[in-house]
Amino acid sequence: LVRQKLDGTYSADTSLNVVEFEKDDESNGHVAFATAASNLRAISYGIPPVDAMETRRIAGRIIPAMITTTAFVSALPCLELIKLVQKAPLSLHRNAYINLALPFFAFTSPVPADEYPGLNGKTFTLWDRIMIAESKKSLAKGGLTMKRFLRQVIKKAGGDKESTQISSVSYGPFMIYANFLHEDDDSVLDKHMWDLLKEAITSGDDDDFFAEEDESPATDMIADLSDDQKEKIAELEKKSFLDLSVIVEDVETGEEIQLPTVRISKYEK
Repeated sequence: LVRQKLDGTYSADTSLNVVEFEKDDESNGHVAFATAASNLRAISYGIPPVDAMETRRIAGRIIPAMITTTAFVSALPCLELIKLVQKAPLSLHRNAYINLALPFFAFTSPVPADEYPGLNGKTFTLWDRIMIAESKKSLAKGGLTMKRFLRQVIKKAGGDKESTQISSVSYGPFMIYANFLHEDDDSVLDKHMWDLLKEAITSGDDDDFFAEEDESPATDMIADLSDDQKEKIAELEKKSFLDLSVIVEDVETGEEIQLPTVRISKYEK
């Protein structure tokens, strides 16, 4: 600390007093300071401020624990990231289980990702993707249509047209293709994938999308959109790729099989 003397000069004072945080003592000003400081930060981030009683209830003696926990959860992933960059073998990576209140520290080797049954006896994990890129050539012909998409999915999944067919294609809660409805529907098959998704969002309901797809002009649909639908369409237009859920059916047995997530990337002009 630096103190200013009466003559205007400064002197260093290195004496410090250790003060422990005590929430139940009104005279020390600890809770008042914590309330003021936390409310300033809360207001800066648009969080409702709280009173001293709420601060006293939440704070307790957790300040050191919060700082230490933050350091742990920040540093441990960074260590694993360094191993990843250095291409360390999987056996050197670790999962960490930490409870500072006990205290308890445990490190375990990561286990392989769960495998799921796929097409033709193959398996896949949550991290696998079937990648389909929209090319400049396909963009000149109207973009990646549903028909081209279905053809490429079967090809990249290792199936064939005779024994395998796409049962359904979904984007989140929206089902944009079902073979029992759209197998011969050129209005869906020849439409760009992004346009199909916009129609599904503007419909607000899957059944309405399937049944009333061509009943209202696009301009009327956009005018009647809710704020939530407008926000979803704006987010969709910003995306450079989409992750779709695709289910295929074995024609001979009728068995339905979930494919790995299918990611389509938009061609950027």
